[in-house]
Amino acid sequence: MRAVHRVARIALAAVALGIVPAVFPGGEAAAQEIVIGLSTARTGRYATSAATNEAAVDIAVAEINARGGVNGHKLRVEVFDTNGDPKNAQIAVQRFAEDVKAMAVIGPFSSQEAQVAFAAGERLGIVQMSNSATAPGITRDRAWGWSMVEDEGKQFARLLKTLSARNIVKEKTAVVMYPSDEFVGKALSAWMPKLLEANGWKQVIPPEGFPTNAADLSPHVTKLQGRSPAVIAFAGLPEGAVKVMKEMRRQGHASVLIGSQIFADPDIGRMLGPDGEGAVFVTWYWWDSNDRTRAFERKFLEEIRKRGLAKGGAHHVDASAYDIVYVFADGMRRAGVTGSDSICRSRTSTIGTGPA
Repeated sequence: MRAVHRVARIALAAVALGIVPAVFPGGEAAAQEIVIGLSTARTGRYATSAATNEAAVDIAVAEINARGGVNGHKLRVEVFDTNGDPKNAQIAVQRFAEDVKAMAVIGPFSSQEAQVAFAAGERLGIVQMSNSATAPGITRDRAWGWSMVEDEGKQFARLLKTLSARNIVKEKTAVVMYPSDEFVGKALSAWMPKLLEANGWKQVIPPEGFPTNAADLSPHVTKLQGRSPAVIAFAGLPEGAVKVMKEMRRQGHASVLIGSQIFADPDIGRMLGPDGEGAVFVTWYWWDSNDRTRAFERKFLEEIRKRGLAKGGAHHVDASAYDIVYVFADGMRRAGVTGSDSICRSRTSTIGTGPA
């Protein structure tokens, strides 16, 4: 009978989900591999940002395995495409825990998926660490579910302070626009106004939601007639930001687009074109920060080209997926994990300086 050690939960205690790469000693690699699950959205509404996450994870796994793996055992990644569906995210974590016997799971991708999958993970006793879910409170009262500590609220609050400190806009008037059928959009529309008000901004109209698949946003933007705001605070995916700004410019508004997290895509400038002139947004990863980020960016671009994927650079959710592999590897190394037969889930608190 296999010993089941539900010893611990891999804890995150820093802005960066990462550690400096290290050699994981243990002698000659044994035949048994240590499995990590990747619950991601290759397809579906999040694919623009999530499709390249697997490449980032594979880079980290290859680096660790080249140094001898973890305690002499090579890492292997099992991937589950959730299509961005919370029901599939729940199926994914159950498969990883019960069928694959994975040590831990990277993901799921979105906050809505995490809300469901984290609850399942509590029952299954398996660590899940999302590289993207940032809705405030998503891990509250969770022992086995972890997400980025740099949530949307913290990022957006810093953005507002920076706009004021650097005098980027001349007046503090704003409108919040968001996809009304997206989990993150609805969440952000509730607290973005509070942050705007707390930082001295005036909303020209109440938050304006629109269906993700809406082809015509003119009825929504027309509500701003005669009340053109200095900024548009957008909460949602890149595709939604593109539609909003196209209609804003068509109706003659010169408002600056601002926002944080998921729409901060490395290709957002190309996607927006001239309509995005002056846009300001927050991301937790910058490719040119240091030697390690530059090395990761180079490897990432090489890897996605091999896979036939087009991307101008790594998204911050790619960088955090890469970092999570190192967080897991370090926790397993410290706990002496030697393979999935032990089903040992390690507990450690890791503070580091990874690409993200």
